[in-house]
Amino acid sequence: MALAAEGESLTTLASNQGSRLFRASLAAGLMVFAANCFLKYLWWTACYSAWYGIPKLTEQWKAAGTKASFNGWTFIVLEAVAVTVLFNVISLRSTRLSGFLKNSVRIAATVIIATGSTTVFALVLSWIKQGIR
Repeated sequence: MALAAEGESLTTLASNQGSRLFRASLAAGLMVFAANCFLKYLWWTACYSAWYGIPKLTEQWKAAGTKASFNGWTFIVLEAVAVTVLFNVISLRSTRLSGFLKNSVRIAATVIIATGSTTVFALVLSWIKQGIR
């Protein structure tokens, strides 16, 4: 009977590790998409700024403004979802912090990790898109 309980706990532990790995991978994928949307936002914002006020390019700068806004909001939403997923992955089990302080540390760590990772992904994507080797 003790072996059965031990086997169940090992199965549960393996399942939890697989779930955490999946969620971490999902968060990484969301951060890559967020980084791509951020780069598109920068591009369309630059186009909007360059074309604004030129009568001949009125349609283009209006479309650029719409695309910049869409990509900016998409970036914000994807980053928020990535932070939420990462928050659920990170756990502070062996700390003596209270509930509020523990969650504050978790959210701060999550925001720092997500922001830093998205920045690195944006840098790598910009190198790839520019063809720098």
